[in-house]
Amino acid sequence: MNKDLLSTISESISAFGDVEVVDTAPDLVHICGKWSSASVTTIKHYTNKGVPVVFTSANGLTEQLTTLSCMLAPTVFHCCGPAEARLIKKISPNAPIVVIANEKFTSTTDKTTMLRLFNELYVKTYNEHEAHVKEVIQQKLKGVSDEAIKDIIALLLYLQYAYKRETIRQSLLDSLSDTLINSDYDEGAMHKTLSDMRLLSFAASSMALLEEKSHLTEGFMPIASSADKQMKHMTKYII
Repeated sequence: MNKDLLSTISESISAFGDVEVVDTAPDLVHICGKWSSASVTTIKHYTNKGVPVVFTSANGLTEQLTTLSCMLAPTVFHCCGPAEARLIKKISPNAPIVVIANEKFTSTTDKTTMLRLFNELYVKTYNEHEAHVKEVIQQKLKGVSDEAIKDIIALLLYLQYAYKRETIRQSLLDSLSDTLINSDYDEGAMHKTLSDMRLLSFAASSMALLEEKSHLTEGFMPIASSADKQMKHMTKYII
């Protein structure tokens, strides 16, 4: 029923300017699939890495939902109509749901309106996900009183998250380098905070990464760099 939906979106949505369709390193994934264990596995593959997922049922209401449906946990369920949304809500009351009609099967919308709504959905889903990630990071830093140290470790934690999702932007590396170069902090307090948060090993790998791929030099590193296996693995995900 909805099998051609993603093709329509990928071919035309870039005209709105906010969304670029990519084959690798996505910021968000839209999956159109069956209510099946295969869909569960695919969704978890992305959400476990920290990539938000929009899920559309390929067959709409023509496919019977089972208890397996409760195992699907995308960031957002997309439904093509209110009846489908009500059914999902009945099975999973707390599920986040957005209804956007498929212009192929109704006269209540058109292609331009549908694409605009999907553009808004993707942007909103991504922005809310990013805000949540940064909120979690700030929660981890509640006990850190030194603002300079807090700013640096916030960026380190975000780099750790970016590494997990296999998408490290060059702009993030340059921002972390600039923050380290321009910040005034107590090195002893920084070392203790990194140790308390179990970040020493990751920070050492990150310093080597910043030295090789950005513009950080040894004199501005809070700890010694380590061009280890982790650092070399991180370089694979720089975009």
